[in-house]
Amino acid sequence: MEASQTEADGSAAQSATKRGGDGAPKPSSVKAVLVGLLIVLVLVTIMGTAYISADHAVVAHNLPWGVTAPSPLTTAVQKNISLDIHQYANQSDLENAANQAKIYGGFVPQTNTLILSVAASLRAPSVISAAYEQAAKQAGVKLQAKQINTFPSQDPEGVVPGITLFVLLLAGYLGSTFAMQRTKTAATHHRVLALLGHAVVAALVIDLLAGPILGAYPNVGSNFWKLWPEFALICFAVALLAATLQSLIGTMGTLVAIILIVFIGNPSTGGGNGVAFLPPFWQSIGVVLPPRNGLYLIRNTLYFHGNSITQPIIVLALYVLVGLVLVTILSWEKLQWWRADQDTPPDSAQRAEVINPDEEIGTAAIPPG
Repeated sequence: MEASQTEADGSAAQSATKRGGDGAPKPSSVKAVLVGLLIVLVLVTIMGTAYISADHAVVAHNLPWGVTAPSPLTTAVQKNISLDIHQYANQSDLENAANQAKIYGGFVPQTNTLILSVAASLRAPSVISAAYEQAAKQAGVKLQAKQINTFPSQDPEGVVPGITLFVLLLAGYLGSTFAMQRTKTAATHHRVLALLGHAVVAALVIDLLAGPILGAYPNVGSNFWKLWPEFALICFAVALLAATLQSLIGTMGTLVAIILIVFIGNPSTGGGNGVAFLPPFWQSIGVVLPPRNGLYLIRNTLYFHGNSITQPIIVLALYVLVGLVLVTILSWEKLQWWRADQDTPPDSAQRAEVINPDEEIGTAAIPPG
């Protein structure tokens, strides 16, 4: 009976310390709420700035465009559309470049033929066609158009690569973050194998859903086996990026991972419109981030016969390699001189940063842009 009374008194005393005499929350609780809301406001500001600045003005900037010879029609089009002209010997070479996702299409003045690579951009075919038709009308020339790299019936709008990419980004980031939250420690080299296993399984699940189950991409029999390791590479690269940041700066690494992967990386992919319709800043920064390279890897595998996937693989592999090295190095206690937890006793069972529940960052998924 006395023990029960003591426990009740202890609980009441503990509750009283959290509130003032009038039952109102103590100033420290109010401060914590305000700090949390301020962090959310900062994140919303960053996200809004990123997505709006990247997508609000869908105008071409140095759109890769092929020609087989100079033409007054192309000159007229360039007055209204920023083109990055690539010269080719003939129409066959031009189409081959388009099939390798090097250009968005081109113009063959010898036959007044407009070549449009549909899978390169949802917007480019209509914008380019309208500009050339206007120029041809003024010059009294009749155009003919040829569409190549068209989307299959399973994905008529070409949205599957972008959707699967976003799911893979979340799978990688959330895998690392939830592992950190459940263990209350930042990643160590022992967790790398767990993250690899998570990436392989998550990639398999997403590939099964998009292919055999939902039939969202063509040629499931052959593409399934190509996409599975590609999906795993994307997921693992993002997971190690998040794990590295969390090892470097603790819980703040989670926020930085969200900003890099979702707030900056996702809009820098160009989405369905293509990178050429992004402002120059976003065109430049996306080259080194996982999302654009992941999108190119999936899109080019599905709709460009697997061409031009070497660079995306190299970039993503570098994220895996560097992340693996850094997570391993950061597991060595002597090299963590900047971490606040170096003051912990030497007999501590685990030197990696222990996460205070009050500091845990939310892991809500951000909707794709």
